[in-house]
Amino acid sequence: MSSQNAHFKSQYHDAFAAIMKITYRDGNASETEQLFLKHLSNKLGISENEYDTINNTYMNYDIVAPYLHQQRVEHFYKVVEVVYSDKDIDGDKQTKWLTRMATAMGFDPSNVKYIVAKSLDLFNHNCDFESYKEGIDNMMI
Repeated sequence: MSSQNAHFKSQYHDAFAAIMKITYRDGNASETEQLFLKHLSNKLGISENEYDTINNTYMNYDIVAPYLHQQRVEHFYKVVEVVYSDKDIDGDKQTKWLTRMATAMGFDPSNVKYIVAKSLDLFNHNCDFESYKEGIDNMMI
């Protein structure tokens, strides 16, 4: 495996561990949340053994929010894409997940509900990343 591929794999592990840490924020996760974590790990190509390792050590990982706004928008787009594509998560569950993730990613808490609502609206209209970025940026003006 090249060092570049190992780097990307490491980023996925760190990001997944951060999501797991957010999910288990109150010491427990619902069955739906656990199913989502499994779904997300499959989407990221994380093996069962890797999942178990991360599950046992997620508290050792830092949650590092992207520093630049555009990085947050790009990362959040990917999160919305995964949550939106999961047919087991809909309606209020989507909003709950995305609100947690947006807050953890460093979006201004006073804007989070608007960013989540706009994100879901854009995904309901089958937007691509450029349209998404433009829609989120226009609402922030």
